[in-house]
Amino acid sequence: MTKRLQLAQKIYADTSKLTASDLLSNEDYECERAEFLRLATQHRKQRRLRLNPDLNLVFETRFTAWLQIQEELRWLTRPTERDIDEVLTRCNLLVPRPNQLTATLLIDGGDNPTALYWVECVAANALNVELRLSGRVLHGTSQESSAGVLATVHTFVFQPIRACGPASEIIWGDTAVQHAAPLSAMTRHVLTRDLIPASNPNCFVAPTTGRMGLAKSVRSNTGVGPPSLALPKYPALRVVMACEPEKSGNNP
Repeated sequence: MTKRLQLAQKIYADTSKLTASDLLSNEDYECERAEFLRLATQHRKQRRLRLNPDLNLVFETRFTAWLQIQEELRWLTRPTERDIDEVLTRCNLLVPRPNQLTATLLIDGGDNPTALYWVECVAANALNVELRLSGRVLHGTSQESSAGVLATVHTFVFQPIRACGPASEIIWGDTAVQHAAPLSAMTRHVLTRDLIPASNPNCFVAPTTGRMGLAKSVRSNTGVGPPSLALPKYPALRVVMACEPEKSGNNP
């Protein structure tokens, strides 16, 4: 294992918030940047879920947060202590706690109507996202106080709320429509290990088999189609249809 890989692994496995002592100088980081970016590309690819043409969910780790900090600071010739503290505070929102996951929700599509719909849906706190993983349901909640704020990037924290069956899938939708898609074997593997990063000594070694992302095409609940673009700007926060939770971890 190279020194760069050892450092990346150490950063990933630690569960504490990042501090200035975890960072490389701009000069040292620039020398090693190409290798760190290569590791990050593989790391993020394994944790990226494309929910539909407009929504991407990228699960973060302490390593991706560290890399974001280094990338932002490299544009400052002589970053001050205040500069470093500001970037650390913001990027530490991406660092998950043990038994939790964090993810960045990216809304693509520019000015197309469906992308604008999802922007407004998140602003109204009307987007529901849940992950079924390792016998638990992890519910996603936006870290930002986003009500009324239109934005295309949001940070979500996924916390366990109840037990479920063995199926591994992502469930998302607005107050009227719920969609679901199973996770691929690789994505299930890396996200399960991310719940307890200290017990994952080889997070940068990809499994030898398995696809990444969603295993198959998305399904919607029976009789429910894509979201209507005629909905009010801020949909009413009432659940019209929701997935029934599984009652036992032994259910098929």
